[in-house]
Amino acid sequence: MDCSGSTRSILSVKETVSCTDSNLKMISAAFYIPKNNPLKPLGDDAHFICELEQTIGVADGVDGWDKKGIDAGMYARNLMSNAADSVRDEMKKYGVVIPKRVLTKAFLNTKAEGSSTACIITLQGEFLHCANVGDSKFVLIRENKIVFRSPVQQSKFNCPYQLGKISNTPSVAEECACKVQEGDVIIAGTDGLFDNVDEKELETLVFMGLLEDIKPEVLAKKIAMFAHAQAKDPCACTPFQRESIRAGFQRSGGKYDDITVVVALIMSTSMAAWSPVWEATPAEFCGEAFDDSPGSWFYFSHPSVMLPLYDLPFSLDGPDLLFPSRCPLNDYTN
Repeated sequence: MDCSGSTRSILSVKETVSCTDSNLKMISAAFYIPKNNPLKPLGDDAHFICELEQTIGVADGVDGWDKKGIDAGMYARNLMSNAADSVRDEMKKYGVVIPKRVLTKAFLNTKAEGSSTACIITLQGEFLHCANVGDSKFVLIRENKIVFRSPVQQSKFNCPYQLGKISNTPSVAEECACKVQEGDVIIAGTDGLFDNVDEKELETLVFMGLLEDIKPEVLAKKIAMFAHAQAKDPCACTPFQRESIRAGFQRSGGKYDDITVVVALIMSTSMAAWSPVWEATPAEFCGEAFDDSPGSWFYFSHPSVMLPLYDLPFSLDGPDLLFPSRCPLNDYTN
């Protein structure tokens, strides 16, 4: 089964299990830039990387809950934490991860108020499987071209489907699957990425990254920083601007939003053995006073570990805010 355009195909659980033997592996890393809001330093996005289980996920809490005094970012973080737990449980019990089942278990175990989009992606053998609710998504880049994109769900412009107690349930999740090969690049993210970066721009960023032979954590950071610059540019030509005009709204420039980028390289297991897995954000990336200038304070946290506070410049030429680990999330939580 080949990936072509936005064509989607679904494999049964039996077919999935039968094709899990492969020499392919995802080498993943993430970078997160929350909006500058002292009242919500964690922002509304969340993500996880389960390296051993070859599964990643992103979520975007719907900020409309702010009007009711509810932090939807808490819902998104709880949802992704529960999803990571479900992924490990699925692998232990069944030897395979079914994204929609993971999403369902995470949804049932999330007690926080609010709602969130969600996208769960797993590599099984030569196939990438996804379950998605809302406008978080992923694209698959092969030979410098996007050959597959996961579906986006919206009830109307800028109103994505969302998981929540009084919103949608995982039953609405759209599932998709596609075949991958060594050298493919997966870019997953929230709408803060895809609303501000064109597909051609994303292809170029990935091409330049591969040309420079940079690691996934550096590529994730560069993509996130580019999206952030676009979001703050009142004159930028962005996907969100064009969609706004199509919907009848006059708007220029980018959309200022939380930005989550997860980069996953598809490599052979022999090559992956020489590539340490990095995670720019073990669970959540927490920032305050993000203003693109040196001296901004940032820290990394996880429910079971608090990493040191660092004062580092936030420029593409500055040092990377990264911590190497063979299994970023699993080592912290198991």
